[in-house]
Amino acid sequence: MGTKLTEARTDHESRPLPAGIYALTREDGTIASYKTRWRAEDANGVPRNASKSFSVAKFGSADKALQAAIAHRTRSITTTTPLSSRPDPSTKTTVAALFQEWCVKRGAVLSRRYSEDAVKRWDREIAPRPISQVQLGRLSQDPSILTRFQDELEADGLTPSNRAQILKILRAVLRWGRRRYPNALTLELSGLFEVPTHSHQRLAYSADAYGLERIIEAVLHRHSRNKLLPLRDAALVAAMGFTIAARPSEWLHSATWSGLHKSSIELQRPDSDNPTAHNEIGLKTGARAALLLPNAHDRITAYRLALEAEFGPQPEHALVFQALDPNGPIWDGKAKKATPTPWSYNYYKRWTARIWRPARNRAATAPAAPQGLNTMRFYDCRHTAISMALHSTLVSGPHGMNLHNLAGWAGHDVQTLQRYYAHVIARYQNTEPIDLTAECQAAREKVESNPAYD
Repeated sequence: MGTKLTEARTDHESRPLPAGIYALTREDGTIASYKTRWRAEDANGVPRNASKSFSVAKFGSADKALQAAIAHRTRSITTTTPLSSRPDPSTKTTVAALFQEWCVKRGAVLSRRYSEDAVKRWDREIAPRPISQVQLGRLSQDPSILTRFQDELEADGLTPSNRAQILKILRAVLRWGRRRYPNALTLELSGLFEVPTHSHQRLAYSADAYGLERIIEAVLHRHSRNKLLPLRDAALVAAMGFTIAARPSEWLHSATWSGLHKSSIELQRPDSDNPTAHNEIGLKTGARAALLLPNAHDRITAYRLALEAEFGPQPEHALVFQALDPNGPIWDGKAKKATPTPWSYNYYKRWTARIWRPARNRAATAPAAPQGLNTMRFYDCRHTAISMALHSTLVSGPHGMNLHNLAGWAGHDVQTLQRYYAHVIARYQNTEPIDLTAECQAAREKVESNPAYD
């Protein structure tokens, strides 16, 4: 068993020791060694306590051991950069502390879903790693810390999509920190991020108007204790499939009754006295309008009539697909300052699992159902609407295809439209264009005249 050593602040001649130097004494009072302590930084610039012992046995005498300890302590102090002026305290801010501040300052303008996902990924993949304790000043001095962090993620076997999300969050935090603390983050670090790109593995799937009508039919005939819900669900499917062209997030968070017109739907941020309300609105390409076909307008109107018959007239600034409870549409706040409550992301995911997928699978068994209907995602309703429009007089004319009109309705630029729907454009090239409204009406009549349910 080793001898227990005790620290003392006097040397072997009972003289006080200089600051940062300690004597390690045995139980009999003799000195075994001298130790010096100082603050040092590791490879990532994280401060830590460092120490070094100088054994009396190794140096031959207590005097030589003490002299070596004093010399080492002096070198440790003099090799640090002298402070010519008071340093910016933000240089000592760690990346972890910057993230905490980012969450507080940016939380009001970030969506709840994004914020929760950012915190989970940070706590799981960034906080346990050394980079979280790196100070901003050190990061500016040695930007290769970021490269080593990215190599570490890849070495740990994280998938490209997971690495991409982690790096995007860290990049957003450092960008914000660069604007807020330019004296600490003196370099633009964004260029050091190698964010893995995701390549699409499948072309956009599109059904047709008949397939959409069969899904709507299945939704309307599902069993529900509340007769209003199948009408709402059918209206949502019709809104997605027969609008050119809106995204699910736009319908669920941006579409209000005041924006609903016979042939269009206006997608914009609802009016609110609360600047932090509706921070999950999915206006991916900004406020715009989408083309509304009769198949969608009729279903949405039917839903509104049923909704008002049960819960009374709805305010014009209410969301078309507002969250519901047994007492009707849910509002956040009271009286005139109340804001409509949109669907939560979790509720939307449950809806696609409980309502959309079973209806899609039942519709796939109907006569003449489009191939692949049983694998159709809810977002593919948007692809279907755009694909139908590519085959219609909305796009095709005597001089060929004009994609600018459709790109405006879809909230795309022409280049994006061509990239995602090149296979559809090629399929309908030099074909006779259809009348979109007539085609959709014919599909509805075909389903209603030959129902799949008794």
